[in-house]
Amino acid sequence: MRPRLALLAVPLLALSACASFGPGTIARDRFDYNTAVADSWKQQLLLNIVRLRYGDNIVFLDVAQIVSGYTFQGTLTANAGRNAPFGGYDSGSLGAQGAYIDRPTITYAPLTGQQYMKAVMSPIAPSAILFLMQAGYAADAVMRMSLDSINGRQNRRWAPARAHAGDPEFERVVQLLREAQRSGAVGMRVDVDKANRSTTVLSFGRRTGTATDRPEAAELAGLLGLEPGADEYVVTYGMRSGGGRDIDMGTRSPLQILSEFASAVEIPQVHVEDGSAYPAPGALAGERPPMRIRSGASPPDDPFTAVRYGRYWYWIERTDLESKRAFSFLIGVFNFMETGKAEALPLVTIPAQ
Repeated sequence: MRPRLALLAVPLLALSACASFGPGTIARDRFDYNTAVADSWKQQLLLNIVRLRYGDNIVFLDVAQIVSGYTFQGTLTANAGRNAPFGGYDSGSLGAQGAYIDRPTITYAPLTGQQYMKAVMSPIAPSAILFLMQAGYAADAVMRMSLDSINGRQNRRWAPARAHAGDPEFERVVQLLREAQRSGAVGMRVDVDKANRSTTVLSFGRRTGTATDRPEAAELAGLLGLEPGADEYVVTYGMRSGGGRDIDMGTRSPLQILSEFASAVEIPQVHVEDGSAYPAPGALAGERPPMRIRSGASPPDDPFTAVRYGRYWYWIERTDLESKRAFSFLIGVFNFMETGKAEALPLVTIPAQ
């Protein structure tokens, strides 16, 4: 074969030596999809909070599955010839074509029926609240957002339909539990009996002495009507006054927490005047809401998260740490909630190209 013709074989050899490009997509796609799903979760949650303030319906649409498929096809042709009878000359041609296809398949699952009831409207289990505290969430912040009452002591409520200034005893209880959390003197566990029934137990440790040796513990027992000197108390869901060795937590549902946060939306004045949105609760005027959600006719420059509803934009400031903490807590609550019987996802096979 002459050198000129041999060059035509080089692209063929290069094509046959090509390695798979699939592994190189993992570092890019994994984090890109992670960021996209996280951002969409925040935007969906903020949008539903704003909708509640306007008396609108809320909708939750989960990203159930993401399958990212790639296809690369290439064709290379080459030919060569020699025409000897007429003086002799070499001829050749080379052609190539290719196609690259990125075709992701994304499955969305709306929350409806029983799943909606369990995930949005059912009260949060007291054990989930204690688990959040044990995981490092501040006890006072968690309980202010997720409880309506503890042993009959009422929490502050911001939702317009049930606004309440709250009992001073409730505020003192959550402060004392926060102090116990900082010192490591409070913990929890879940006991399961032979009938598979679970019992949540709040315990006070002895790292710094017995519970009754500390004035804070004695004050807490007095505020909640608990038995003095006990190291463990059974925690249950209920709106009763509790007492003795029982702690009754009246927990909120995620929908109730959303309604509380909806009261913090700073709606445009024109919407207050025309009655298209619920007004702010007058009973709590002048107090800082659990979360601040700004609004404006133009999109913000650098928000934590932002959505458009109607003609206006609504957002949480990137520098508002307290609002960001409350918002992230709400996302954690939804992750804790049971959404019903898990469905088996289909097995997807992507052919290698």
